[in-house]
Amino acid sequence: MKVISVFKNKKIALAAVAAVAALIIAASLVLASCGTAGDPPTVDETYMSGHDTAPDFEAYYSAQVAEVLASDTLDDATKAAYLWVLAGYNHGRAERFVYFQNKLGETDLGSKGKGKLDYQQYHKELRANDAENFGGGKYHYTIKHVYDSNLPEIYAMSLEDAQIRFVANVEGLNGLYRFKLNGDGDEVTKFTGKYLFGEEILSTQWQTGRDWGKEEKVYGAYRIVENNKSLGEVMAALENDIQTCEMGDRQVMGNINTLGEGVVESATITPSSDGSYYTIVMTLDLDALNADPRSIEFLEDDNSASNMKWNKCNVTFEMWKTGLFKSYSIEENWSGHIVIYDGAAEVSNKVFYSYTEEDCSMDKEIAFLKEFDAAL
Repeated sequence: MKVISVFKNKKIALAAVAAVAALIIAASLVLASCGTAGDPPTVDETYMSGHDTAPDFEAYYSAQVAEVLASDTLDDATKAAYLWVLAGYNHGRAERFVYFQNKLGETDLGSKGKGKLDYQQYHKELRANDAENFGGGKYHYTIKHVYDSNLPEIYAMSLEDAQIRFVANVEGLNGLYRFKLNGDGDEVTKFTGKYLFGEEILSTQWQTGRDWGKEEKVYGAYRIVENNKSLGEVMAALENDIQTCEMGDRQVMGNINTLGEGVVESATITPSSDGSYYTIVMTLDLDALNADPRSIEFLEDDNSASNMKWNKCNVTFEMWKTGLFKSYSIEENWSGHIVIYDGAAEVSNKVFYSYTEEDCSMDKEIAFLKEFDAAL
């Protein structure tokens, strides 16, 4: 199974519960545990200390990012729209990265109840330009914790979930190694009282899945557009890619196609004091965003819903001057038809990146996997 990124496009809103409950329960049966319980490494408050360290490598579209920032002809709204897309595609080509995401949603299904879901994702990846001979790895985990909820129990139970996917092509490891939540005890997932980037860390207990050791490669080369073309040619090609890409392969973040007609109404672009990164605040035109078919398609796919629209959407992102995300934050409210219910969700989504060799190293994960696998 191909995992693209961050965050990318998991069913994380509580309002999507009715649509995915049966699938999640079925998947839990297929991936029922085998082997022994484990304690794989997950984040703590000491992780990603290199968040404020500028990347020591260029982004794939660094030249185009520099051209946008230096332009005297593009207005700030257009610049921000371009930078959001370029940073997303740069993420898809970065030689190494790690990010931590905390997405908090509160969903109101009217008479069916209300509930909160905290969804956390930690994703670390090493890539190479040669997809056929890549010897790196991918370490990715998600934890979903439902709380303060009076939603029907089956809905809450179906989203109280967690999994780890480790894909490695190194000596002693070759394939997919998956952990699922143990499921023992009354509180399967829980808050730890520890914080990373101001977000309380979630934890759970783990056990192996039945697909342990399944053959799977790490591919370093995602779908790309040549970066030696003019800015106009690159942006036209990326716009076409956004319109034609498969749902699971999209590179734009947050389901927001900022290249849609009139989507970005205005923006501010502020350099840091040392000029190493920029803070961009976008004001989106909700009518234009809701009229953009691709954005709505992405949103509905992400939440297994229909007739969806944004009622609020605020975006702030930090981008290193080379064009790689430093962080981004989306505050949004959307509503739609979830199977047989009409509902709305208030969602806060925060993502933090690091690119240092230390933070992106997989030595700890590889050492753990080798020892654990040998003991099975």
